[in-house]
Amino acid sequence: MQSMRKMTRPARALLLAAALLAVGAAARAADGDGAVVVTGPAGPMTRMEVEVMARDLVPPADQARFWASPDNVAQFARSLYTQRLLAADALKAGVGTDPRGEAYLKLLRERGLAELLLRQRERATVPDAKALDAYARSEYQAHPEQFRLPEEVHARHILLAVAKDGSDDAAVKARAEKLMAELRGGADFATLAREQSADKGSAARGGDLGMFARGKMVPEFDQAVFALRKPGELAGPVKTQFGYHVIELVERKPGEVRSFDQVLPELREQLRAKLEANERRAVWDGAQGKAQVDEAAVKSLSADRRAAAAAKP
Repeated sequence: MQSMRKMTRPARALLLAAALLAVGAAARAADGDGAVVVTGPAGPMTRMEVEVMARDLVPPADQARFWASPDNVAQFARSLYTQRLLAADALKAGVGTDPRGEAYLKLLRERGLAELLLRQRERATVPDAKALDAYARSEYQAHPEQFRLPEEVHARHILLAVAKDGSDDAAVKARAEKLMAELRGGADFATLAREQSADKGSAARGGDLGMFARGKMVPEFDQAVFALRKPGELAGPVKTQFGYHVIELVERKPGEVRSFDQVLPELREQLRAKLEANERRAVWDGAQGKAQVDEAAVKSLSADRRAAAAAKP
């Protein structure tokens, strides 16, 4: 008790908080969120604690991939527990009890509380499922062009490369014209592509390029393939920067507007994210407007830090 009396008030608060967290974690170990994930000298670390920190530290775009890998989660939980062990050692050693340490810990707590408040306000601004779906429908009806799938074609090709100096251009073009004649005479496109195409990637698939929308290929190729109307029609020789192409249309898929039911799940997420982002910005801006910066003090701080940096060897 004597050693605790010698600590500053923030340090005592931190030590008490750490003790309460350890007791609370042990008490929650029997429920779902309190399921113990890591144990060690600093007490148990619960599932809820890992989830809370993962939400904070793992980018939203990486969340699904993160949780899909037990190895990633285990490594993350181990790192969190390592941090807890070091924090316990820091408390025992009196680290953070000097004015700068106390200021740092205070600011960390403030940052955490601010983030929790912003998340609370975000959740509160999102309407219930029925209202969100009604909002989604109004957005769908107002901007139907956003949900249009472009026209696509499925094609295959045979590429005959031309020398960089163009010296064999005429000969290569003649070969492409010969291929066109063979195909019109009933030759198998896939076989010729495997045997003669310089595009080795598609050649292995019989020249198949899969489905693609307008603008995905170089202009000359794009124009030629989208001019074909019926499956089996041929175009060529088509000259591009890569050489001469012989092209066959396999399938044509017209553009269409996706139905509301098809886009509803992604619309919900987009609208939820939009509402949350707007609320976060509004709350932040409202608080930020109350901050009064002392310009003279800022200039003095900047000058002092600049001088200190310049004085370092």
